[in-house]
Amino acid sequence: MMLMIAALITAGYGVYYLWTGELPAHTLKVAASYGILTLLVFVVTVITKPAGEKH
Repeated sequence: MMLMIAALITAGYGVYYLWTGELPAHTLKVAASYGILTLLVFVVTVITKPAGEKH
């Protein structure tokens, strides 16, 4: 799901770039913030994922 949101953000910046011919100055900050958020979500998912039942 995080990859799909990243694709939507990228598509939005792509449309903006096609419309104006330049990217906003804060593009790198947005990408870095989203990367950190995605990493945190991944770590929390791995930590809280149940190990499963042993038979």
